Amino acid sequence: LVLFAETRMGLQTLLDKTVDFLSTVGLKLNADKCFTVGIKGQPKQKCTVLEAQSFCVGSREIPTLKRTDEWKYLGIHFTASGRVRCNPAEDIGPKLQRLSEAPLKPQQRLFALWTVLIPQLYHKLSLGSVTIGVLRKTDKLIRFYVRRWLNLPSDVPIAFVHAPPKCGGLGIPSLRWVAPMLRLRRLSNIKWPHLVQSEEASSFIEAEKQRARGRLIAEQNELLSRPAIEKYWANRLYLSVDGGGLREAGHYGPQHGWVSQPTRLLTGKEYLDGIRLRINALPTKSRTTRGRHELERQCRAGCDAPETTNHIMQKCHRSHGRRVARHNCVVNRIKRGLEERGCVVIAEPSLQCESGLNKPDLVVLRQNHIDVIDVQVVTDGHSMDEAHQRKINRYDRPDIRTELRRTFEAAGDIEFHSATLNWRGIWSGQSVKRLIAKGLLSKYDSHIISVQVMRGSLGCFRQFMYLSGFSRDWT
Repeated sequence: LVLFAETRMGLQTLLDKTVDFLSTVGLKLNADKCFTVGIKGQPKQKCTVLEAQSFCVGSREIPTLKRTDEWKYLGIHFTASGRVRCNPAEDIGPKLQRLSEAPLKPQQRLFALWTVLIPQLYHKLSLGSVTIGVLRKTDKLIRFYVRRWLNLPSDVPIAFVHAPPKCGGLGIPSLRWVAPMLRLRRLSNIKWPHLVQSEEASSFIEAEKQRARGRLIAEQNELLSRPAIEKYWANRLYLSVDGGGLREAGHYGPQHGWVSQPTRLLTGKEYLDGIRLRINALPTKSRTTRGRHELERQCRAGCDAPETTNHIMQKCHRSHGRRVARHNCVVNRIKRGLEERGCVVIAEPSLQCESGLNKPDLVVLRQNHIDVIDVQVVTDGHSMDEAHQRKINRYDRPDIRTELRRTFEAAGDIEFHSATLNWRGIWSGQSVKRLIAKGLLSKYDSHIISVQVMRGSLGCFRQFMYLSGFSRDWT
């Protein structure tokens, strides 16, 4: 409860009336927890001074604070000069250190950071006094701990840490942009009628709103909402070399559940490796020799190509077996889900057509209706929706349709689908949405398949790194 008065006598009168009112409802003021601040203006010096004046609550005198004393009101620290500048880095730093020392998996540490540590700061940042420099310092401290928990190299894009999981990032809020946005929202929601009548209060709120709005301008755009901030970080991520392959990550949300939620699907080590795979931070020669072009970058397996993550996952002969296992794992998961739903599924039927032998991965028979599904794990950096459409066009031909009707004796419709992902575990938006819409895939299975592809790609990398002493003979 805060009482204001212009004179000493007026404040004492307010105190007496407050004590009388509280006594009628069975309450009593605790004088040990009360205090007063007497502020007097000095027009000639253009400053204020504090006056030590005595006030009483009932028969007890309450203390008067000095200029250097602080008090807390609604979670915000004040002095006689106004709000105390808060330093969120000093608040969250020890908590981050304790979280680092706790026996938790890395995904559990990130979950605690998302849901507990950072939200604890929102109230102080939206109502307290904080500078942009302090917010940047706090973001830098948080990124330091996130990189340490996930064993990420220092050149991983900053946007990967702050971009939302549905767009391919980790989803750690950036206080530099979130704090002014929250303050602007809080001030805009103030609709008290008496503030309209008070010119001083209205002008103060408008000035603070303009100040917060000015802090939310980035590259001539105003980031006035969370979606705008998320879009800003996502665009910065996609413009980076390592984040370019995540450009289509935002087309389908459920595939990113393993990133933002603690899950039993992944051990701590698998989660760390999966995050590094996601942002192309695995230690390949091309990755570790950036900026040093004089060093050798050719594939250590003897391939006539630079050793990149994409080459290891998609082309290198040393990881061929794991690529096949990765593909078959996706096929088996889709097949198992269809059989559980009562469909008849034929795996890799041989269709001898006019154009030659065709072997789609799965042919599904449902009530005299035929669905053909072919699985592919493609490279990144290209449009996965176009790869999905090319796969459909590969099988959607008259001779294949005729052979399917003859082989399976079905007179119903024939539809062709593809299950298209890239080696990072990112689905083609058109592919997964079509499979789900046709009842051939569940959202849960799509999430599991995304994790399985990520695991399969890590298997390709491990096999490539563990094998040694073998190279192709190019003569």
